[in-house]
Amino acid sequence: MDLQERYDELDNIISSLDRLADDIEDKYYKDVLNEIRYQAQDELAEIEPRLQEQYEKEQAELENEYRRSVI
Repeated sequence: MDLQERYDELDNIISSLDRLADDIEDKYYKDVLNEIRYQAQDELAEIEPRLQEQYEKEQAELENEYRRSVI
């Protein structure tokens, strides 16, 4: 799984857990869901800078290819 897929998956997990936690009343299960959501948010925060760096590298490569093709 690449970084973008993992990022999207974590984002989906967080959104789904938010909706589920909003729909239930049981405090124990709500707390468990929130704990899982916090773990997913932590992992998302770790992935985000790496993903940004990956995009910047890809953008720089595209710009270099463009410059080479123009010359």
